Amino acid sequence: MFDWNDLRFFLELQRSGRLLTAARRLNTTHATVARHIEAVEKALGTALFVQHAQGYELTPAGEALLKHAEAMENVALLAQEEITQSSALLGKIRVGVTEGLGVKFLASRMGGLFERYPGLEVELVAVPRFVSILNREAEISIHLERPNADMLVTRKLTDYRLALYASQAYLDRAPPLRNREDLGRHAWIGYVNDLLFSQELMFLNSFCRNPQVLFHSTSVIAQQEAARSGLGIAVLPCYMAAEDRQLVPLLPTESIQRAYWISTRRELHKSVRLRVVWDYLMELCATHQPVLLGTAPQV
Repeated sequence: MFDWNDLRFFLELQRSGRLLTAARRLNTTHATVARHIEAVEKALGTALFVQHAQGYELTPAGEALLKHAEAMENVALLAQEEITQSSALLGKIRVGVTEGLGVKFLASRMGGLFERYPGLEVELVAVPRFVSILNREAEISIHLERPNADMLVTRKLTDYRLALYASQAYLDRAPPLRNREDLGRHAWIGYVNDLLFSQELMFLNSFCRNPQVLFHSTSVIAQQEAARSGLGIAVLPCYMAAEDRQLVPLLPTESIQRAYWISTRRELHKSVRLRVVWDYLMELCATHQPVLLGTAPQV
């Protein structure tokens, strides 16, 4: 019989794919991770991983063990949740979110949550990539696309709108911009196509058939700063750009609408600390729909 503790190392290696990454997340050494993996493989009498140049992948035996290991982990998490909530008010929860929404919308509007729940602690992981709930990177994740994993609870968080913006300095020196047909003569700012983490970010061609993109960035905040500096036209969420006095909205009839989706693991959805954050985010987005859709009056 293997040590149940070995499953923590098994799960972390499966999620990270590399010994060093798993060791760092577990605050130990790669040798320790390898030793625990060897122990459970010896106890089960079979290999659980195959090592490739890209990292470690599960064998069929590893795949079979994975569902049982995750089930045991879920039971442990629920037990911890029940006990900690009975001995302390709320606790910590991590929210993974796309960079623009996290930095430019959520961060400045979280105060009301802590006024309601003083014992709560939130970690906001706002990055230009997908934050995985299944790999335990966060307990709540906000996505550009709707996840379809069976073990997740997913709801539509909100619609939002993207529109065209540029600085007045750029417009003063650029060709006239009167209609959609003029967009092909302008300089554009956009994403790095081969590093896109979501197909929902491939929207330049929705505005211009052959955009002349001279500045690319994986960061929407960098794109906003580039537009502010006068590099060209950027497609930005209205909640980021509408109140930016250094940006001018262009062609009011040209915009696109997208949605954010919020998810958590099914077994955590009943958690008190998770639900208060989940409900607050839903309420926040409902309250600020005019900001998210770009229909709020300018001040």
